[in-house]
Amino acid sequence: MKKLFSLTGLIVFLLAFSIIGCKKDKTPEELIIGKWNAVSEAWTDYEDGVKTDEGTDTYDQNEMALEFSDNGTGKVYYDNQVGDTFTWEMNGDVLTFIIPGEDPEEMGFTVNEDDLTLTMTYEETYDGVVYKYVSDLYLTRA
Repeated sequence: MKKLFSLTGLIVFLLAFSIIGCKKDKTPEELIIGKWNAVSEAWTDYEDGVKTDEGTDTYDQNEMALEFSDNGTGKVYYDNQVGDTFTWEMNGDVLTFIIPGEDPEEMGFTVNEDDLTLTMTYEETYDGVVYKYVSDLYLTRA
């Protein structure tokens, strides 16, 4: 009888511990909410699929930031001053920015508690040559 009680007690303890220890993972929509400081941007240029140039630019502290609100709106900050406002929406792994008066901007993204990466790709054909520009903007939570 004593062994049965010990086994039952152990099971109850483990169940209680596992329930208390469970933490609900946040969705990307929840993770992106807040203010993000731009840290750097890595970019690559291509012509007809061949890399022609690449580089990295860094941002000074508070040079640029993005703020996402949970109502689908946001602000772009330049030197701690609001420069633009936008609306945003997510569809899978695509984030769409809409700045009033401009075409919607679709980009890939990854986000966790501390880091946000926005991947922008532009492509156009001119005189039969396909030009492509890929840029990764790296941000950290403010």
